[in-house]
Amino acid sequence: MIDLEEIITKEKKRIVQVNKVPLNNRKVNAITIMDSGTVDGWAKNGEIVITSSRMMPEDMGVAKQLLAQLVEKGVVALMVKPYSPDGTGEFPQVLIDYGNQLNFPLFKIEPSATYIQILNDINALLLENRRINKMADLDLDYLLKSNSASDKDFDFVSGLKDINLYELNVRVTKIVLGETPKPGERLSIQFDLVNQIQAFFDRVQREGRIKTYFILESSNGATAISFFSNDQVELPPHDRTPYTRLIHNVHIPRFIIYEGVSNAYPAKKIHRCYIEASFGVEIAQTLDWSDRPVFYRDVGLWKLVQKLSRAQDSRLYPIEMDQILEDDEMFETVKEFFRQNESIKKASQAMFTHPNTIRYRLTMIYKQTGLDYRLTNDKFLIYIAFIKKLLNRN
Repeated sequence: MIDLEEIITKEKKRIVQVNKVPLNNRKVNAITIMDSGTVDGWAKNGEIVITSSRMMPEDMGVAKQLLAQLVEKGVVALMVKPYSPDGTGEFPQVLIDYGNQLNFPLFKIEPSATYIQILNDINALLLENRRINKMADLDLDYLLKSNSASDKDFDFVSGLKDINLYELNVRVTKIVLGETPKPGERLSIQFDLVNQIQAFFDRVQREGRIKTYFILESSNGATAISFFSNDQVELPPHDRTPYTRLIHNVHIPRFIIYEGVSNAYPAKKIHRCYIEASFGVEIAQTLDWSDRPVFYRDVGLWKLVQKLSRAQDSRLYPIEMDQILEDDEMFETVKEFFRQNESIKKASQAMFTHPNTIRYRLTMIYKQTGLDYRLTNDKFLIYIAFIKKLLNRN
């Protein structure tokens, strides 16, 4: 993908904007020719559409409807050849005004320019951009998954941003869709998702919270890597604010969004960031926490429990606790008790039952295991047993 603003800058001799819509933060992934007066079946998210006056509806009401349909499809901009045979015609003012109303960029193609020139130039820019991004993706994927990255491994991506990334700090954010999109809708959904994530990090960058960022796409989401200086490091709990804003602002119709966020580390520990963000999003999916970012520091204990549960002779609590949690009713009770910050009243409300019912079930744990939910140490052991059971279920 490439910025529309960059394309227009390089094509300014052939293309002139006719309305006053800002061009920043508009990502282009293709260009296509409109050869009919309807958008069904061909207009796609992220495209620039070019056409001639002959293809535009003569009725301004129908033409306005066409613009609205292009916007609905996620088209980035419309470029039209002049409205008269000699090329001197003006773009209809009614469409210019409507384009402003829709926040949709409209352009006039200069009479001397041809479709082929514009298509070739823009496709060349897109091809070069894809080639560079592919190389960057390969380097970043290596950095994320290698535990032995050196400063030299950052050279190419540092050159793209004209910053020595190795000297900065890094944080990884992993965004995952609740399910993998179907093949026919995958490209459109991925483009929409990445566009929204880019818009968020563009804003964070303008706010001075980070130096730069990269986004890597996956089959069911994306991984964002943000770099920042020591002066830009935000300590807990203040670092939670922007990532809460992210998950609340990313909307993909029909899809649930999960977000895992790593701690901040020096760039050389980018692999650790990736492991933390991946575990965070795994827990978010496990508990269906789609309304909040899951920071690794919130669930780091869970990682420790996972490691201990895989080791032999690591029994931390009575074996009867595992047997109790086999019962779905008891499992849900313990889950809701901790989910509601150990509030019996809130747990009972969430489970639509009486508080005494919750107390009775928790007391049954004490009678069978000796673990008292009112004592800090015992409560901690019940929590560990619950985490282990939850992770094993998934």
